[in-house]
Amino acid sequence: MASDILLEAGTNEMELLVFKLNNTPFGINVAKVREIIQRQKTITIPHSPAAVEGSFKLRENVLTLINMGSYFGMEGEEIQKGEGMIIVVEFNKIICGVLVDAVEAIHRLRWDKIEPPSQYLIDISAPITGTTQIDEMTVLIADFETLIGEILGLKNTLLIEDTPAETCSVKDARILLADDSIVLRTNLNNLLTQNGYNNLTICNDGQEAWEILQEHKNDEGGPCDIVMTDIEMPRMDGLHLTSKIKEDPHLKHLPVILFSSLITEDNIKKGKSVGADAQISKPDSKGMLEAIERCLTEKFAAAAATA
Repeated sequence: MASDILLEAGTNEMELLVFKLNNTPFGINVAKVREIIQRQKTITIPHSPAAVEGSFKLRENVLTLINMGSYFGMEGEEIQKGEGMIIVVEFNKIICGVLVDAVEAIHRLRWDKIEPPSQYLIDISAPITGTTQIDEMTVLIADFETLIGEILGLKNTLLIEDTPAETCSVKDARILLADDSIVLRTNLNNLLTQNGYNNLTICNDGQEAWEILQEHKNDEGGPCDIVMTDIEMPRMDGLHLTSKIKEDPHLKHLPVILFSSLITEDNIKKGKSVGADAQISKPDSKGMLEAIERCLTEKFAAAAATA
């Protein structure tokens, strides 16, 4: 789906597509949406999970159709009547259709208008990454990576791939990590420590990372040696965080790695425009480790040359 709203990189803004399941409003980042189509005739897939409606053909591709209302136990009248809309999504090299009751509109809003999920949603492990208020309605932002991974049994899309520990020439480096996913924060922490990176500061979102950077930017040696950040995060996204780092005279020398499911052609251009030093698509843990090593080696070599 092509959006008519063009977002400038680093402005901490996003486009949210609002859709409904049984009159409850949900949202998805437009960056994950390819197109929206009417409900299609599907072919039943034997032994498929209950939330899989079947498969359908979209031009040259045969795609899996996920009944999101069935997954959440809240099918509305449109889905029950055989109607509804399909949102075709793409991320983490996955393309599939998601069946919903209705598609409402695209809203442009700032990430700081998106609140992290409540403790209740966290406690029940709801696949919700945040909430926001739009026109007096509360919109639940669905964690599509988690729910689609669980439905299709693609656990490897949620977890960092195992990587054998290797000798790391920069293992004492201080890494500041920002990611809003509890699962990914835990797995990244395990992966990095297993590969020799033991000096980690882990943040829930870009805003928390920025506050730490500001608090310690005048410390001897600076606040850290490298920043690794997700793109999609409540309060402050990774592109805006990168932009603020590169615009700050005390921090601009810090390498920044974007590690996200949204490393598409358009977002690569945005990442370059805000000064990202590397961009790696989840869950490419090998590429992520190589990028960390490369960026740190270049940073320390440059510092040694000017000493």
